Amino acid sequence: MRLFDSVVATLGLSQPFQRFVREVLMLLVIVPGRATFLNLSRYSRYDEKTFRRGFRREVHWAALNVAAIRAVAPAHHEHVLAFDPSFIPKSGKHTPGLGRFWNSCTGRAELGLEIHVLAWVDVTANTAYAIQAALTPPEPARVARTAPRTTGTATQATAKAEDSRVDAYLAHVRRVIPEHGLSALRYLTADGYFGKVKFVDGIQSLGMDVISKLRRDADLRYLYTGPYRGRGRPRRYDGKVDLARRDRFTAVPSPDADRILETAVVYAPRLRRCLRVVVVTHRHTRGRAVLFSTDLALDPVKLYRYYAARFQIEFLFRDSKQFTGLTHSQARQAQALTFHVNASLTAVSLTKLQMMQTRTHPLLPFSMANAARRAFNEHFLQRLLAHLDHGGRLAENSSEYETFCNYGLIQPIAA
Repeated sequence: MRLFDSVVATLGLSQPFQRFVREVLMLLVIVPGRATFLNLSRYSRYDEKTFRRGFRREVHWAALNVAAIRAVAPAHHEHVLAFDPSFIPKSGKHTPGLGRFWNSCTGRAELGLEIHVLAWVDVTANTAYAIQAALTPPEPARVARTAPRTTGTATQATAKAEDSRVDAYLAHVRRVIPEHGLSALRYLTADGYFGKVKFVDGIQSLGMDVISKLRRDADLRYLYTGPYRGRGRPRRYDGKVDLARRDRFTAVPSPDADRILETAVVYAPRLRRCLRVVVVTHRHTRGRAVLFSTDLALDPVKLYRYYAARFQIEFLFRDSKQFTGLTHSQARQAQALTFHVNASLTAVSLTKLQMMQTRTHPLLPFSMANAARRAFNEHFLQRLLAHLDHGGRLAENSSEYETFCNYGLIQPIAA
């Protein structure tokens, strides 16, 4: 928590609440079992009621995370933003934000919560840090579910629901990105769901470019580059793109030996703009992915690398769900739920950043399982020493202290 102590002044919190937030972030990493108010109180000087009250207060999580990232992440690394939703299974009549959302693990819409997260991706270090999460409003899902069964009306209702959900996503990024000067990162990466004209227009209005994915049968047009014939409207397009053949695409060197990269600048009628498109083909399976960027001058290899690095946000979700209790909240207030999911994601991000500060090489792999085990060992050892009269014989920088802290780790972590 040394990193938290160095940046918490940016939040404008009172000293008692600073100590509370610090305690919560530490406990989410070290506490075994579920991250409920009752279980957190078993390892803390705060009781269950204090946790319930504290989680209802507002914290500027984006300010905390951005300050921590800028303090640690090397400036010479390549950085982009990533945006993605994640499903949290929940039930109960009193859970705020409850609705039917897409669960990618099961491949269907299920009852629960959805959070959407803006993350900072260090492309060079191949890792992601959470900036801020928000609950997705459930109303769009309800609109789609309660629409009449007739085909035309149901399709219109679904489209209206999708628009409403994209509006909620855009409201989040439009609030966070300008407030913290994140447009300087230039690119926002997102999966294929966000390859919609409304989302792309919204991100470009913030001075950023989008990197995302198209369908393998996307409707694209070649740009006409021939001479003007002297009469009529100048010709703009020169035929439909056949993504299976790609006869006018240019091959570029690939950083991955198993993949072939081919690129072209084409027009996308659905997005109403020209795009830099990179088709990625697997050499052995011949599987194909169609990536795009609204920055026509972006190097195709960088486009591929930036989109590939987007997947690091999925590991952020995984670590938060497995180690810091992202899905464990039992709160019945929207603010308390927002506090919980942001604290869970922030605990993982600060742990990563703290490890980056202490590691001898910033590109060494990170293990949240290792970090959580060491944090618990260190916490338990400090509590034990506090109740024993050792007279400082087991100093924190001693080899014996490190041996105890690394007990049970997959790979020992140097302090």
